[in-house]
Amino acid sequence: MKLRRMLEAFSSIIPRLSARVHRVLIVEDSEPFRRLVRTLLQQRTDILIVGEAADGLDAIHQAESLQPDVVMLDVGLPTLNGIEVASRIREVAPDARLVLVTNETSPDLVEEAFRRGTHGYVYKPRLAKDLAPVFDAVLGGGRFVSRSLERNTGGGSLASHRHDLLFTSSDRALVSGFSLFIESQLLDGAAVIVLVSESHGESLHLSLQASNVDFALAIKEERYIPLNITQALSSVMVGGWPDPVQFASAAGELVERAAQRATGRHPRVAACGECAPTLWAQGQVEAALQLEHLWDGVSNRQQVDILCVYPAAVRDQDTPAVRSLCAEHTAVADAAPL
Repeated sequence: MKLRRMLEAFSSIIPRLSARVHRVLIVEDSEPFRRLVRTLLQQRTDILIVGEAADGLDAIHQAESLQPDVVMLDVGLPTLNGIEVASRIREVAPDARLVLVTNETSPDLVEEAFRRGTHGYVYKPRLAKDLAPVFDAVLGGGRFVSRSLERNTGGGSLASHRHDLLFTSSDRALVSGFSLFIESQLLDGAAVIVLVSESHGESLHLSLQASNVDFALAIKEERYIPLNITQALSSVMVGGWPDPVQFASAAGELVERAAQRATGRHPRVAACGECAPTLWAQGQVEAALQLEHLWDGVSNRQQVDILCVYPAAVRDQDTPAVRSLCAEHTAVADAAPL
C-alpha cells in the first residue's frame, strides 16, 4: 500500500513536471515597476524569469544570449526606446514574442509597435488584469492589445484615454481594485486624484503602504491627491444635478494642479473614485450618469485615465440605466473575488 501511494503521488506531479515553462526577460528602467512586473509573473507556475534589464542595449545583449520565449518591454528606455529595442531583438532572438508594457497610448505608437514586430501591447494600469490574456494570446501565435487601445469598430481610430468601470462584490475587492490602479499610476510617475469614502480611504492607505510603491514619497510629492467626496459633490451639484459649467471649472482646475505634480518623461494625471456611485446608491441614477458623462469628457479632452468602481449589485440589475453606464466607459470588468 505504501508503494502504491508513492506511485500515485509521483504520477500526480508528472503533468506539472512536463508542462511547458516559458522563459521571460523583463526590460523596465523603473526598479519599483520592474519589481511589480516580477511579482505578478512569479505568481504563475508556467513562467520563469531568466533576466532583467534596465536599458535598451543591455536588453538586446541579454535577449541574444538568453533566447527567451517572451520579452516584456517598456517604451521609454534609456539609450534606445522600446520600439527600436523590439526591432533589434527581432534580429538576435527571432523566436521571442515581444510585449510592450507602457503608459503610452498614442495610436501612431501602437501601430508602429506592431509594424516593428511586436506581438502584444499592454497599458500599464491594466497589467495585473491583462497579464494572463496577453501571454495566452502571444504564446498561442496571436496578438494582444489592451482594451480601449484596440481600434474602435466604427471609426477605425484608437482611444487615447482610459475611463474604466469595475464592478466589485465586496469592500475588500473595491479597495484592491483602487489600490492596483493607483499603485501602477504612481509607479509610472503620474499624479492620482482619489475620491473615495472616508472608510475606503483608510483601507486604501493601508493597502498602498504595503504595496511596491513608495507611498510616503508620493504623499510628500503631492502626487497622491485624496479629496472628500461630500465636498467634491457639493462643489459641482446644483439643484441635485451636476452642473456642467461648475464641473468644468472644478475638474479643470483640479487636473491642472495635479499635472504640475506629475513626474516622469510624459507626466500624466489619473483619477479614481466613487462620486457617481455614491449618487447612484442614493437613487440619483440620472445624476450619476450625467456625472460619468462629464468625467468622460475630461478623460478624453485632457488625457486623464479614470477608474470608477460600482457594486456588482448594480451590474446585476441589467436595466437601460446600467447599459448606459457601461456605454460611458472604455472598458467594463468584474473584479476578481477576494
